[in-house]
Amino acid sequence: MIGKRKSEAKRWFQQAYYDLHAARWNIKGGFYDTACFLAQQAGEKALKSLLYYEGTRRIALLTHSLVEMIREGEKRVKSLAPLLDQARELDLHYIPSRYPNGLPSGYPHQFYGKKVAQEAVTAAEKIFSAIRSFYQTKEEKEILQIDEK
Repeated sequence: MIGKRKSEAKRWFQQAYYDLHAARWNIKGGFYDTACFLAQQAGEKALKSLLYYEGTRRIALLTHSLVEMIREGEKRVKSLAPLLDQARELDLHYIPSRYPNGLPSGYPHQFYGKKVAQEAVTAAEKIFSAIRSFYQTKEEKEILQIDEK
């Protein structure tokens, strides 16, 4: 049986996994804007998983900024600091990948290309892998077990 914090960490880690797979799938389909948003979401949810696991204050969990989450998380987990570049990259996609008024002109589907989407997915993969490594170090097999539908 796992506790409430671990249970919540698992839920967020699970969804990060599926968002990352959906981001890859959207690249294959040519939906680069959606792939960028899902990559941002995968990174955000992986980091929130860790913050829940570490018992971070509720107010710190309300942000959507990966940079803010890393700064909060590195108070307890120093290995997060090297992920700041990936966090910055993914933070750039939170609004403009979804909303036309987040761009100077055009609309997200028109604006985003394959290269940008691949870079976003790579950034999310690095964050996800770092969080997975953290759980492996802690021997958190229940959190790492990906539930299939």
